[in-house]
Amino acid sequence: MNLNKLTNCIVINSLTYFLLAYFVVAFSSNLFIILIAKLIGFDAVLSYNGFILTAGKWTNENIILIYFFGNLISLFLAVFFMRKYYINNRLRKKIKLLYLWIYIISLSWFFGEIIIGAIFQTGIGAALIAFEVPFFFRLLLSIICVAILVFLGIKTQHDVMYSANLYYPKLSVNKTGKYFVKQILLPALLGLLIIILLKLPNIGQYKFVDLYILLTILFFIIGVFYKYDKHKSFLFKNTEKNISTNECSITYLPIIILLVLIILFRVGLNNGISI
Repeated sequence: MNLNKLTNCIVINSLTYFLLAYFVVAFSSNLFIILIAKLIGFDAVLSYNGFILTAGKWTNENIILIYFFGNLISLFLAVFFMRKYYINNRLRKKIKLLYLWIYIISLSWFFGEIIIGAIFQTGIGAALIAFEVPFFFRLLLSIICVAILVFLGIKTQHDVMYSANLYYPKLSVNKTGKYFVKQILLPALLGLLIIILLKLPNIGQYKFVDLYILLTILFFIIGVFYKYDKHKSFLFKNTEKNISTNECSITYLPIIILLVLIILFRVGLNNGISI
């Protein structure tokens, strides 16, 4: 297969599942927080930029319930889809890219909430303030979470490498870096750009905090690239049909689903809906 066509195919497939994973994580996180808030007396308006809570009473206990326990859903998603990926990582099913991206984005979302929240005093940061945690310790916690994201990225190298069995019969050491660029780096950067464009013109509505949280995925990606060349070459032995040459096909159903979600996200939530 032509190398440029192969590269484009890998990037398009991964970008599609990156954006699908983003919608799963973002909506699950927002809706779970809104559910908790509703249970303790708040009203909520959900829009394409996030959500606004009104009518409730902002006590320390409510802040902790909403922003600390509410954000645990992203950690649950990470663990659940990490397990799903481990079960499917040897199979040649592109749906496993969705599992891979959900657990990467979920981990980045959870620790990103801590990193950004602790500095900007929003979300989990507001809960930390309710616990009367001094700024120095909040800053220290942010630095620790950055290190955790990099470490998790390093531990994910093997998982990303094994996703290459969708396209190659073997992933040699000298091709691993290029594959990481096509499978992880380019889709993530293009996906972030698309998300930013979708949030215009009101992307600064929450002081860009949601954008900063998304950008913490770059710490994870740094970890994925850290000393990646220390791994051995992979000769894939799939439980399904093996491939003898480099091959790739674009999956169109996920693209159609993604386009529908984008329309619902940007048009359906343009003026916000009360929940």
